[in-house]
Amino acid sequence: MSREDVVAVAVRLFAIFLLVTIVRSFPSAMALIGQVELKPSLVLVGTVLAAGVALCAFLWFFPLTVARKLLPAMREPRSESAMNGSVALSVGLTLLGVWVLSHALPDAIYWLTLLLLSRQIDAGHVEWQHEQIANMIATAGQLALALWLIFGSSGIKRVILRFRHGQADMTP
Repeated sequence: MSREDVVAVAVRLFAIFLLVTIVRSFPSAMALIGQVELKPSLVLVGTVLAAGVALCAFLWFFPLTVARKLLPAMREPRSESAMNGSVALSVGLTLLGVWVLSHALPDAIYWLTLLLLSRQIDAGHVEWQHEQIANMIATAGQLALALWLIFGSSGIKRVILRFRHGQADMTP
């Protein structure tokens, strides 16, 4: 896999992420349709959503073009050692772990701060709602998953290969 191929895959993954984000914003955009008169906000939201979908399509259909524009020109000769599938899987799992950690860490800091501040309240104890407890547990699960993906990618790789091929690949 060349470096352009790796960046092209990342560009396509970003296109999928962007499309999911756009789809998640459709319900709030639909709430604007219920307005009596046409407001400029409806036109602006429609324009932004359409531009986002167009950007997703561009990123999906032209990932190598984007990759070539993003990567700097190499002055030294290209390395002939390409990344094999096993190494690419390990790197991908580690990068997924970093991605999950980047979402879980701010949530963990939020919940830890809220727990510490609630212990300092003099008026008595704080009753946690079910949603708050579930969110705390989900954040702890995300942190555990992120650490497992980052530091245990070789074990995960063996599990994936075992399910895919019926045997574990013992190469490092």
